[in-house]
Amino acid sequence: RLADALGSGAQKYRTTSFTVAGTATWSQGFDTRAEVIDRRQGSVRFREYQQLQTLVSNITGVKHGNVYCEEYAKVLEEAIHSSEDLGAVLDNVELKTAFEASSSLEQQLKQVARLIMARKERKAERDFFFVSLGGFDTHKSVATVLASKFKEVDNALRMFVSELQAQGIFDSTVLVTHSDFGRTLTPNSGAGTDHAWAGNHVVLGGDLKGGAVFNEFPKALLEGNDQDAGRGRLIPKYPWESMMVPISEWMGMAAGHHAEVFPNLANFNASHIITRAALFRS
Repeated sequence: RLADALGSGAQKYRTTSFTVAGTATWSQGFDTRAEVIDRRQGSVRFREYQQLQTLVSNITGVKHGNVYCEEYAKVLEEAIHSSEDLGAVLDNVELKTAFEASSSLEQQLKQVARLIMARKERKAERDFFFVSLGGFDTHKSVATVLASKFKEVDNALRMFVSELQAQGIFDSTVLVTHSDFGRTLTPNSGAGTDHAWAGNHVVLGGDLKGGAVFNEFPKALLEGNDQDAGRGRLIPKYPWESMMVPISEWMGMAAGHHAEVFPNLANFNASHIITRAALFRS
């Protein structure tokens, strides 16, 4: 929805959404189609395209009476052309740093860095990138798993931020974490945690007023606190919109698009939404 709003607003930004973690709902808009990028190969191009170009045009050029057939043909044509065009651009990209990626997250962020490096050739004005890291469903050995995962995240972010700083684009970039659920504060019998609701998230970027903790922690993290629904499953006090609204405004979302992009925004007290001025320097 945000990509759609940026592309259709008063500024009509040239907006593209990429996913380096397979097909993902997060990356898909109503009008904005997600570009799927392979974490190892980048833009995977259609083999023998030059030899089969006429055949592809004939297949996708047929008009169908069925809306699903029409949509399939349209998406197929767009995907093939897009991968060819983007692949040709990425073939000439050279990063500013070594960026020796080995882990999955490092590989995903390296592809994002390559796409950002090609921003001028792509004529990009606003970009969205979706990367993913699993393994946090820590029903056992939570301390050991988190130590490993946090190290993986830290290593990947250090390389990514160093590359963006070398490109001189870090001040125009924001990273934000999302998750579909939180974890219990109390352990289970396997020294792990179980599914819960509230959690903490990180916003990172060159233009941020960094080093701050926004919103409020619970008055206590013990069982039975005011937000505890049982076993340390905390009821969220602040919504996703709390951090996403100022990020959207920073990206250029017009004020008239708030309700369209955030249909649940009216359900929350305005004091629970962080202001752009509080989160960003510009």
